Amino acid sequence: MNIKSGIHRAVLLAVCCSFALPVLAADSVTGKVRNQTTNKPVAGDEVVLLRLENGMEEESRTRTDTQGAFVLALTNAGARHLVRVLHQKVNYDQSLTGSGPLEITVFDAVPRIQDLQGRLGIAQVESDGQMLKITEMYAIANESVPPVTQASPRNFEISIPAKATLDSVVVKKGGGVWVNITPNPISGQQGRYTIDFPIRPGETLFKFIYHLSGTDRATLHIQPPYPIRSFAVMHPPSMTFKSSNPQAFTSPGVARGLKVEQAVSKPVVRTIPDFEVSGTGLAPPLTQDAKSSTVENPSAAAGSHAPAAAPSAQPSAQGESANGTWIILTGVGALVVACMYAVFKKRRKTVSNS
Repeated sequence: MNIKSGIHRAVLLAVCCSFALPVLAADSVTGKVRNQTTNKPVAGDEVVLLRLENGMEEESRTRTDTQGAFVLALTNAGARHLVRVLHQKVNYDQSLTGSGPLEITVFDAVPRIQDLQGRLGIAQVESDGQMLKITEMYAIANESVPPVTQASPRNFEISIPAKATLDSVVVKKGGGVWVNITPNPISGQQGRYTIDFPIRPGETLFKFIYHLSGTDRATLHIQPPYPIRSFAVMHPPSMTFKSSNPQAFTSPGVARGLKVEQAVSKPVVRTIPDFEVSGTGLAPPLTQDAKSSTVENPSAAAGSHAPAAAPSAQPSAQGESANGTWIILTGVGALVVACMYAVFKKRRKTVSNS
């Protein structure tokens, strides 16, 4: 009887071990979540481990404890992963690199941040004679104190001519990836759309493209979604630019083959005077180094509110040149600063001579 009992116990132990081995062999991801708005650990936030193969696949899920700590089961250590924290319906993503514990920062969400502004804005215009293409780009700076995230269905608004066709919208948070966004039309207002993308502390980049068919001439009325500290219209030198208010723009020079028409701002641009563009000319092609793929589904990137893993996200050519065009935007900012310094220096010299 004792022999049989011993055999049964041995078999049972072997079976238990066979089930336990995969769990014991599996690695884990550990970390802590801290709310930088309150400077306290976050309890109860959902944390998801996403495997970046064939799109995004959920590998494990948990919640933070009272100290903001979490442990996620990692079953495929050789794959690329992303850890997503959902805090107040906003996603905060961090790539999994190294073996040390993660420190993930989140922020309280508010429907509106007072005095939100854009650091830079651009309207790039080009035409092949049959179609006028306009690319608007904005760098929105969230400098809230204490830091909070603006989370609202109307975080960013797009205004284009009523007869224009909106081609694409891509968005990127600082340090993130470009995300293809589907804008929401505003009922009863043709040419107006809203974008539901959280504006976290730091900088968020927005880029949208639209066109007018059958023309190489148009009068444009650009409506920035927020006051912009520095705004410029860029166009090929072969095209003509004419503002309804000649005193509203200066022409500081050429950046990356495009002529710059800088809007005068004191200290920010709230409205852009109408201007006419005509003629033909295309923007210089971007180098391969300046190109970047975008993610198809906003749920697959840090910009989404979605708590769960997204469907397969494939690279898209629609926003391929988003990084490259933003290099142009940065170049314009540097050019504008240089020109402002030159004007200041000239004025100072004039005053001293008088």
